[in-house]
Formats: sequence, C-alpha cells, structure tokens
Amino acid sequence: MSTASALPHRNNFLEPEQHIVARLKEALSGLRPQVHVLTAADLAQVREDAQPTPAVHVVWSGFRPLESREDGAAARLDHTWLIVSAVKNVRTVKTGQDARSQAGELMARAGETLMGYRPPNTSGPMRLAPAPTAGFSGGFMYLPLAFLVETVFQNEFSQE
Repeated sequence: MSTASALPHRNNFLEPEQHIVARLKEALSGLRPQVHVLTAADLAQVREDAQPTPAVHVVWSGFRPLESREDGAAARLDHTWLIVSAVKNVRTVKTGQDARSQAGELMARAGETLMGYRPPNTSGPMRLAPAPTAGFSGGFMYLPLAFLVETVFQNEFSQE
C-alpha cells in the first residue's frame, strides 16, 4: 500500500497538527491584519526579520508517557503542542507594551479556540499546561501557550 493513499497511522505523533492548524485558521480568519498560522516546517528556513506577522505558530514539543502496559505493547502518552502568538510592533519598542498587548489578544483568541478541542487521532481534548516563558526581540513578541493532548501508542500486532 502506498503511503500517499494510506489512512493516517494511529501512532503518528504529528497527525493532530493539520487539524489544529485548520481550526486556528478558521477561527482567526476574520481578523485584520490577517493572522498567519504556521508550523515548525513553515518556519524552518525563515529569518526572524522576514517572518510573517501577526502569526500563530503550531509546534509539537515532545511527549511523556503516562502509563505503559505491563507487556510494553501499548502506552498512554501526553503530547505537548506549543501555540505561540508572534507579533511585531515597534511603536513602543523600548517598553514592548504595544507588542505585549497585541500578542496577549492573539493568545487569548488562539487559546479559547483550542481549549477542549479534540483533534482526530487523539484520546482526549486539548488541555492547558505550563508553557515556556515569553520572548521579546527588537519589536517581536512571542507569547506561548502549551496544550497537552493524550494518545494511545500501540504495537499494531499486539492483542488489545
């Protein structure tokens, strides 16, 4: 079976990404200026000064096992997804006040869009989690939210 025509594998850690991106794009589509929704792959070769803003970055940030079956053939995992509001505002670059205000508003909209959302290929809804600290660099403000979402990782040949 070719991978292009195959259904998504139930153990694909990155499968939720496209659904998270689509949900954010729909929810933020009416905002002006236009909000870009970007993945880590979209940002991989982009210099900071050339990145589109305002934006929401969707980045998978790893997982932690919650529980593992005794035979090791299945486990429950919590995956962390970072949702980072990225804005550029140089009006008050010294204090960053305008950038913080704009990033905070964007974070609030993105956060409420994803709270309780259950992407396909997951075992439960997205839940808020502790996030990294915000970043500020020459008018750019990065304000992250972190969400946990549970999946079941299982050997497809094991008995359920």
